[in-house]
Amino acid sequence: MAFNGKFLVNLALFAAQRGVDIKEVLQHVTKPMEELCADDCMVSNPEYQAVIENAMRLTQDPHFGLHAGENLNLSAAGLIGQITQTCGSIQEALHYCCEFANLGCSVLPMRLMETKKGYEVRITPDPEWRSFSEETFRQTLDGVLAFTIRELESLSLYQPFPIVIHLPWKAEGSPSEYHRVLGEHIVFEKKDIAIHLSKEHVEQKIVNADYNLLRILVAHAQEKSDKLEGESGFSKIVKQSVLKLIKPDFPSLEQVAHHLNMSPRTLQRKLQMEGFSFQLMVNELRFEMAKEYLKNPELSIKEISYLLNYAEPSVFIRSFKALTGKTPNNFRRTI
Repeated sequence: MAFNGKFLVNLALFAAQRGVDIKEVLQHVTKPMEELCADDCMVSNPEYQAVIENAMRLTQDPHFGLHAGENLNLSAAGLIGQITQTCGSIQEALHYCCEFANLGCSVLPMRLMETKKGYEVRITPDPEWRSFSEETFRQTLDGVLAFTIRELESLSLYQPFPIVIHLPWKAEGSPSEYHRVLGEHIVFEKKDIAIHLSKEHVEQKIVNADYNLLRILVAHAQEKSDKLEGESGFSKIVKQSVLKLIKPDFPSLEQVAHHLNMSPRTLQRKLQMEGFSFQLMVNELRFEMAKEYLKNPELSIKEISYLLNYAEPSVFIRSFKALTGKTPNNFRRTI
């Protein structure tokens, strides 16, 4: 019973983005970070369980798994992500996702089945692993579900992707966070763990052009996030969170606050202490990314406006000219 080292590192990095010490999150893991990042590295169940428990305790987030899965960079899907890029339909992509799900987490095998009403992704947890810690099981399942849904939405014409989810536990307290991340149609206290999908939505063709653009956005956002390492302070953490949450629409103040496990008012106050506002920060990031995209001759102005979440190319052109005095095409010719 082992877990992929990269999977563990991604969880720890997400916790670190929320202001905790990554060394504390990984304190019970015996292998160094370099070894954990190797493709074939595996860690034991006790180490994995300790990381989940540390992350929840340090971030004080009872929905840590749900938020980690929601905000995990799509490039972290590794081989599974590469395979889905070559698929012709959602059905084919789901088939491979289920077949290779064990590469990241072998204790939550997934199976795609056709039913009378459509399709069902059935998740059957390893009973021995689940018996070790119900909390670790719950956090891991939440993360897998959130990431799977985000992957489906990135491949699909439908936003959000229409689904019904069955979960085995009670809806303790307010289930609003589950609804926000996983959608409105969640049925609690079911014996099975499953994602129910309609035939129409599963058999649709993948919007390859949009997904390929999304890959470019993810890669560039990650590169931009890495370059922030030289900065410091709370504003750096917010910028990294914004870049992680782009999909391709830029996240709202409320979404980033959720990501950092704080209220929108607290986030705004901390930014103001460093001389920033949230909207100004987003506008600066969008402008910086626009200039980088314009360096790529293979990207059209229309595609760049999509990547930057402008409603129309004309809006992007007017905004860019207002800031630089040049149209995007004129700026591109000067590079």
